[in-house]
Amino acid sequence: MRVISARVALSLGVLGVLAVLIRGLWSHLTIFGDIVPGLAPGSGASTLLSTSLVLFLLARGLRHGHRLAWAMAVVALGLSAGLHVARGFDVIPSVVVLAATVWLAASWHAFPVLPTRWAVRRALLLVGLLVVSWLLALAAIIVLEMRFEDPPGGAVVTVAATVSSLLDLVVVALAMWWLLSPRRANRLRPEEHLEEREHARAVVERYGGGTLDYFALRDDKDWFFVGRSVVAHSVRGGVCLVSPDPVGPADEREMVWAEFVAHASVSGWSIAVVAAARDWLPVYERSGLHNVYLGDEAIVDCQSFTLAGHAHKSLRQAVNRVTRAGYTTTFHDPATIAPDLRDQILAMSDESRRGEDERGFSMTLSRLFDPDDTGLVLAVTRTSTGRVDAFCQWVPAAAIDGWSLDVMRRRAVADDVPNGLIDATIAASIHEVAARGMRRLGLNFAVMRQVLEGERDGRGDQLVRPVLRRLSEVTQMATLSVFNEKFDPVWTPRYVVLDSSELAATQALVLAGAEGISEIPVIGRFLHGVGATP
Repeated sequence: MRVISARVALSLGVLGVLAVLIRGLWSHLTIFGDIVPGLAPGSGASTLLSTSLVLFLLARGLRHGHRLAWAMAVVALGLSAGLHVARGFDVIPSVVVLAATVWLAASWHAFPVLPTRWAVRRALLLVGLLVVSWLLALAAIIVLEMRFEDPPGGAVVTVAATVSSLLDLVVVALAMWWLLSPRRANRLRPEEHLEEREHARAVVERYGGGTLDYFALRDDKDWFFVGRSVVAHSVRGGVCLVSPDPVGPADEREMVWAEFVAHASVSGWSIAVVAAARDWLPVYERSGLHNVYLGDEAIVDCQSFTLAGHAHKSLRQAVNRVTRAGYTTTFHDPATIAPDLRDQILAMSDESRRGEDERGFSMTLSRLFDPDDTGLVLAVTRTSTGRVDAFCQWVPAAAIDGWSLDVMRRRAVADDVPNGLIDATIAASIHEVAARGMRRLGLNFAVMRQVLEGERDGRGDQLVRPVLRRLSEVTQMATLSVFNEKFDPVWTPRYVVLDSSELAATQALVLAGAEGISEIPVIGRFLHGVGATP
């Protein structure tokens, strides 16, 4: 209901703009006359543009399920039907308009979103300011007429009328934008947010275990609980970003997702799932979402991994070079690490990322040394004198019987730091996982790997591949894939799941912003953790 009504309003708005821009087109657009009698070719361009703007805003509100947009559309169609009756009953347009009115009126249940108090207050304030400006303009006209026998006219009146019309249009546009915007997520007090995070932690500890599940506990996420499951999400610009896939028992999947979609629908949010796993795609598709291949996650089998052989020559040389330089890698629980080592790690981390915030939404935890985090492991690589030059933080991932990469850093400012520190730290982590009797290690994410390497060769992939290769020269997309390949990983595909096509651009921008990088989503943490010469 939302999609159809929004697309109709959007199409009419586009036709209105085209009718103004392309001379002679108006005479062919009889649909306007059929829907709104009296809107004739003599109607001014400004009137038609204003009508188109209102239609665009109305389409936005209808798409987000706003009750106010629905009411405005029903009233407009009802007036249109009344005009048809008043002018004489033209059978076809009258029946079409009446049918559209009845259909939309009967679909009220699809438009439950109400404007927020904040939006209503701002809209009323704006309208109040407009009324005050009208009163001031009226007072100015009265003063001019009293002071001058022949008050200024002509150009002054024209300019004043133009300014007034523009001001009216701006007020209408802003008021509709605010009133028809998606609702904001409820903001909890810090102690309430922490309490919900710990509730989510209990769910993740019991039912989680995927390589991304622990990242459901990021501080910038909210949590929606259904039964024994939780959906970690964050609402930004009317887009509800979900990552990881909902965590909970498998028999609750359909119920959890249905209730979460209903929750998002009532708030007017569109949904985008970031880095979705393949086994969740059927559930998402049945709710009307569409999946797009995003890339592959590298999973290393630690029990079979070896540095021997020609294929591992460069990695073996890097590890040997770091070892000869006197470096050692040790493993620590971040919750019980020695204070002086913790301070060194924090200082080096801040230096390597130049004081920026931790990046990424789907594949980083966004914090270090939180006492509530359990089961994490820090791999710390130090010089013979004890200086920390690199580290990797790993989170638990029971589903792969091992660890999943959270963040990795190497010292950026030092002349005596050898190349290969990250290689050596990861190699040591692989051996540690195997020594502890576990199986696998989740590494970096390679965006669009199959497309870049030609493993996907559909028509769309062929069109996108040259663009991606050009983009990889700037973002190091190909470098990440090559870096991961050194560890003989098994590649696990990941997907982004999006709402309808007209929202894809907005969702992509919000996704890129959430991941902390504007070029390509999801890889922000890796571009800053891995350079061209790790």
